[in-house]
Amino acid sequence: MGRIVAAVGVPHTPVFPRLAAEPAGADLRARYSAVADLLAAARPDVLCVFHCDHINAFFLDNWPTFAVVAAETVRCPVDEVPRVPQTDVAVHTGLSVRLYEHAVRREFDPSLVMRAGADHGLAVPLHFLDPRHRLPVVPLHINGMVAPFPSARRCLALGRVVAEAVADWAADVRVAVVASGSFSLEVGGPRVPPGAGYAVPRADWAARVVQLLRAGDLESLVREATPPLLADAGTVAGELLSWIATAGAVDGLTLARLDHREGEAHAFAAWTR
Repeated sequence: MGRIVAAVGVPHTPVFPRLAAEPAGADLRARYSAVADLLAAARPDVLCVFHCDHINAFFLDNWPTFAVVAAETVRCPVDEVPRVPQTDVAVHTGLSVRLYEHAVRREFDPSLVMRAGADHGLAVPLHFLDPRHRLPVVPLHINGMVAPFPSARRCLALGRVVAEAVADWAADVRVAVVASGSFSLEVGGPRVPPGAGYAVPRADWAARVVQLLRAGDLESLVREATPPLLADAGTVAGELLSWIATAGAVDGLTLARLDHREGEAHAFAAWTR
């Protein structure tokens, strides 16, 4: 049967690949590498990546709340990410279809995407975690960009449904789950200072998320991650929903690393057996 052998969470800031390649980026490289090493040690066969599109692969005329990519490949990034060339990444279509069918049976209604692209929300984690694209992926989109978002509790349930689907699958496959995104981040909004690319409106909320993840207190996390709070935390603070879905899938795993620094919008995390 299938097994979830690890889970990780990382930010997907588009400039991080360029910054990490510069001499001054040694610390950033080390933070991603620490997570990537724990992921590699788990020897996964496939990466299921919870991420949020930023109106690049999808548009408002057809905007899914949840989507599962089951194409043979996914082209990413479809936006510009310095030092990350566009490529076609193999998709584990068997697992994608399995997750889609199980989700429908469990009364979720994800879109099934058969011709797919993905933006930096998928491309940046893969750049650091699997730069040679050795592993097939299952891209799992959660809307954290265009209100109304799915509830935090619904996303936690989705993660548990993914874990069920993997455990019930007859195929002998080792699965790792990836959370992509930040907790409090303003991009393109009124709280970004002149000349800056982003702001962190609620650093206190980001620290609170880290506290609750470290304690394994998912009940408090889903209760506190309300739509008004996410709106106050920034224009793309809904990316937290990908982390919550991942947290729902990690039952039986141990939090091996949680790297967050005061004032940051994000964290670097790993759960292992």
